[in-house]
Amino acid sequence: MARPSDAKSRFIATAADLFRRRGYNGVGLTEIIEISGAPKGSFYHHFPGGKEELAEAAVELATASLIRMIDRAFADATRFNDGLARFTAAVAQILENSGWQAGCPVTAIALTAVPESTRLHTAVQAALETLLTCLSAHAIRLGEPEAARNRALRFFSALEGAWILARIQRSTQPFELVLETA
Repeated sequence: MARPSDAKSRFIATAADLFRRRGYNGVGLTEIIEISGAPKGSFYHHFPGGKEELAEAAVELATASLIRMIDRAFADATRFNDGLARFTAAVAQILENSGWQAGCPVTAIALTAVPESTRLHTAVQAALETLLTCLSAHAIRLGEPEAARNRALRFFSALEGAWILARIQRSTQPFELVLETA
């Protein structure tokens, strides 16, 4: 019996990593296929919509990863700010460990492919909505229902700005300011 191929997941994981480091336009399809190690012939079988469909899947993968990180950060939190602080620290650690290269994968797509691509614009909007809903639910669970969604939006706005500035400055210092804004 033939074993199932993991080519599709390899394409997606490789694309998500490369996009977060260099943006959508900074990565070619040939490079993604080569680095993934998956068979080139299977790419269009899994992604008949090409690079754009692959990027949509990468946004979905990145969103799921961010949701897991948020949920872990809030798992033992007794206050909303404690969960925000843990999540922010986790993001800062990822960026620092990557040598200041690993930006937010969702933002990387947003900055380099939206609004030109309606498909990716829709994917990024859905990702943001999912992240806001998740964070708002934690705020409500921890007794801060008042303006939970607006607070989540302020937090993500500050976090994304800090992610970009930290990458430029090669410092986690911008992340330290995020909680003051949220």
